[in-house]
Amino acid sequence: MFQPIESNVAVYKKIVVQIQDMILKGELKKGDRLPPERQLAETLGVGRPALKQAISALEVLGIIRSRQGNGNYITADTMEVFNPLAIRFYLDSNSSDDILEFRYIMEVQMASLAAIKITDEQLSDFQALMDEIKENTNEETPLETRQRYNNLFHMRIVEICGNRLMISIFNSILSLIADQIRFTDGVRFYESHLKIFDAIKAGDPKGAAYYMAEHFENKFPNYRYYKSIHGSV
Repeated sequence: MFQPIESNVAVYKKIVVQIQDMILKGELKKGDRLPPERQLAETLGVGRPALKQAISALEVLGIIRSRQGNGNYITADTMEVFNPLAIRFYLDSNSSDDILEFRYIMEVQMASLAAIKITDEQLSDFQALMDEIKENTNEETPLETRQRYNNLFHMRIVEICGNRLMISIFNSILSLIADQIRFTDGVRFYESHLKIFDAIKAGDPKGAAYYMAEHFENKFPNYRYYKSIHGSV
């Protein structure tokens, strides 16, 4: 079962990998409830902040679901949790720029495609998500909540595109994305996301791509190839 976490690797990553491994081995099954967070943190020998970060990442991955006042439950089975792409990236010597490059090239184009393909039903659902984001991404909101809504926003655009391969690839790197955005403050996510949403809502593919590129440049300004790829926004 649960083993103490080594301290020489990012702690929350080790928690994520351990829980994924336990599901793959059948030690945790769909529907199982994790121990209370205080107890689990003590068992793993980690701090509560690292555990909460891992739980947030696992929730974004669809591996667990947090039920307020009722604990955290496993929602994925063995086949759903097996993620060779993310596992390989974790094991290899990796660079955050590799993740950013992939996301930038993929998500700018997907925003454009979403503006073309979005249906009335998808737009209604997207608007409801934007209303939630507006209420839950202010400075008083916990950082992990703001980051969770950031992931949900980007995932919604991928889903609107309706390309099963894109959805599969994006799902497989969600844990890497969660790792990357933990360095952002999550403040003003709503404002930058609103520009992208409004362009998609208006059926404006060029505008959607423009504002998605602007979003990346504002949040990750140190990446040096923006202008070479898409020009200046």
